[in-house]
Amino acid sequence: MQFVLVMGRLVFVALIYLFIFRIFTALLADLQFKGFFLRATNEYGRLEVLTGAENLTRGSVFKVDGKGLRVGRGKHNDIVLPDHFASIDHAVFRLQKGQTILEDLGSTNGTWVNGEQIHSPVQMVAGDYVKIGSITFQYSRWQNESSKF
Repeated sequence: MQFVLVMGRLVFVALIYLFIFRIFTALLADLQFKGFFLRATNEYGRLEVLTGAENLTRGSVFKVDGKGLRVGRGKHNDIVLPDHFASIDHAVFRLQKGQTILEDLGSTNGTWVNGEQIHSPVQMVAGDYVKIGSITFQYSRWQNESSKF
């Protein structure tokens, strides 16, 4: 009888701690939702080649992470574009506060987003099309894909 009483007390104390823990996690989730605490994000941008060239095949995927992603004809870029209409240093994708920003680096033929030439940094939205020379990319969010990156 005493064993059942002790077990009942232990279960009761465990339920109280579980209840307090649940209240605490709900409070933290609510504060994060309202912006009091910023959750560390591992969300990155993703560029997929829609129309490619000889060294840049259709379906190739590139990850825009905290280091950014430089695009151009020069061999030092992260994405080397084999296109004469691309500048040596054409554009850069940067990750800032969880958002991907595209900036044209003063290219000769321009960088186009959804059919419009950009003249200042642009925040990318999932589904945007980026055209540099004859090569078109589609931007989306990185979805924890298993990859070489």
